[in-house]
Amino acid sequence: MVTWTRITDPETVSGMLPAWLGRRMVGLRGAFGLLLTTGDVLRLSSIAAAHQSSEGLVLLDVLLDDAGVPEGVDLAWRSKHFLGSPIQGASVATVNLAHIVAAVEFTVAEMAQNPGDKSVPFNDEVDVARSEARPDAVSGGGQLLPS
Repeated sequence: MVTWTRITDPETVSGMLPAWLGRRMVGLRGAFGLLLTTGDVLRLSSIAAAHQSSEGLVLLDVLLDDAGVPEGVDLAWRSKHFLGSPIQGASVATVNLAHIVAAVEFTVAEMAQNPGDKSVPFNDEVDVARSEARPDAVSGGGQLLPS
C-alpha cells in the first residue's frame, strides 16, 4: 500500500526540488511556467505544498495562473500550449514532479525604488551593512494554503 505525506513547510518543500525551482516558486507569488513532458506549459503563480509517497513519487500542489500566452513572451515560446486555471476561481492543481521538464519565470525582476525615498541607494555603490539590515522584499512575503 502506498502512503502519502503532505509537506507544507517551505524549506522542506524547497529541499525536495531543484535549487531555482524551490527558491523562487515555493511560498512566493510570481508568474511562472512549468514545461511538461507533453510539451504544454502549465502557468502558475506559486507552489503551495508537496506530497511524497512511500515509493518516492512527488506531487506538487500549485496555484494556477490564467491560461494563454503570457504578455511579452519570446517568439520561440509562442507555439506552446499554455495551460492555466480551467475556469474562474479554480486555481488549485496537483502536478507530478516527474512530468516537469523545465521551469521558467515570465516576469522580469525589477528593483522597487521610490525616487523620494532617500534610504534607497541609487548609485553603483551599495552600503552592505545597510542593505543587510533591511529585510529582502522578495523572500519574506509568501503565504501557503492551510494544510
